[in-house]
Amino acid sequence: MADYYFSAKVDDDTTICIAPITARRIELSGEKVDDTSGYFLFETKGGAEPSEVQILARLTSEGAALRLRQMLSLK
Repeated sequence: MADYYFSAKVDDDTTICIAPITARRIELSGEKVDDTSGYFLFETKGGAEPSEVQILARLTSEGAALRLRQMLSLK
């Protein structure tokens, strides 16, 4: 699976993203993620270097990531 990264600003401090998840983003979420494969829908707060991450969903296929990107109008 190629690594895509789609995002859109929600407000000055918040961005919604579809991307592979990094160890740092998992750490910021405070969640335990056993399977980091695929793509994740997540929200970041705090600008370019986020201070908070909320994981919203895990997408198991590239097709699902591309379809959700289209539905959410992410770039």
